[in-house]
Amino acid sequence: MTFDSRFKFILGTMVFALAADLVAWKLRAGWPAAALITAVINLVLLFYVIRQKDTLLAKLLFFGVLVGFGELPTDHLAVAIQKTLVYPSDEPFIWSSPAYMPFSWTIVMTQFGYLAWWMTQRWGLAVATVLTGILGAVNLPAYEFLAKGAGFWYYRNATMVFFDSTPVYVIVGEFLLTLSIPYIVRQVERSRVIAIVAWSGVQSLLIYLSTVVAYHFFA
Repeated sequence: MTFDSRFKFILGTMVFALAADLVAWKLRAGWPAAALITAVINLVLLFYVIRQKDTLLAKLLFFGVLVGFGELPTDHLAVAIQKTLVYPSDEPFIWSSPAYMPFSWTIVMTQFGYLAWWMTQRWGLAVATVLTGILGAVNLPAYEFLAKGAGFWYYRNATMVFFDSTPVYVIVGEFLLTLSIPYIVRQVERSRVIAIVAWSGVQSLLIYLSTVVAYHFFA
């Protein structure tokens, strides 16, 4: 397997996710579509890792699952304390989050983790850090717009942009939380299971702190 084939695979999963979300938005398909899209992409990632015996993506997938569950307190913060995030009430939940949400974060961490690693290999850690942050901030509004229209979730009680779909604080928070990904992914690549668990805890904490800081200054 070449370096380029892995890049094309990850890019393909991102294109598929965007296309699937567009269809769900057009159909106003609701949370079952979000759960289905999440399940399909995770299964594709897992199949690829097993088939290709890709150690890096296996570590990123494991890291992503842990971060997905570690992000649950941040979701609870937005839903129950800040009261800015609203999910449909008729779906299965884990705490304050849809049951599929940890696995949705698994996808995000795997995709962004690999892109951060790819950029680090080419341009160094500093450039990769800035570019990953920008990518996170720029990428977010489109997905929040589609999520609102598709009936996955929506925001309220905050300063909104992009057709009243995306809080400014969420964009800032996304920028802040993705800044850490290139460095942490470099550590994950070099780590064994216990250390990956620890790094996932660090990333989860940074997601929470990024949300708190962004909400304080930009909500």
